[in-house]
Amino acid sequence: MKKAIWISFDFGMKGDYEGLYKWLDENGAEERGYGLALIKGIDFPKKYIPNAKQDLAFKKYIRNEIAKTTEIGKSDRIYMIWKSIENSKLRGGFIFGRSKAAPWIGYADTDEGITDFDLED
Repeated sequence: MKKAIWISFDFGMKGDYEGLYKWLDENGAEERGYGLALIKGIDFPKKYIPNAKQDLAFKKYIRNEIAKTTEIGKSDRIYMIWKSIENSKLRGGFIFGRSKAAPWIGYADTDEGITDFDLED
């Protein structure tokens, strides 16, 4: 089965870019911005497709394939987006690492610090 996936990666200064780039190149990935790649037709062998939890199996398969060429450090992160095998909805998840606080938090104007006292005029 051929699937399209988006891979977003954040390795910092010491990440194994060469290992990941090797895997991306082997799979015909296209550059889509800093730390973002599109693979239009990655092969997902039918023998890895269970009757249930197909998306989880696909995510684990991609994780294992990347791990064959890439040394993942404690702070490295790779996020994958794909069209669900189970229900055709868009899915996404970290295959390495996890979410962290967004650098843009605190930039928006908010009403924080304003207290309503219900005073009468």
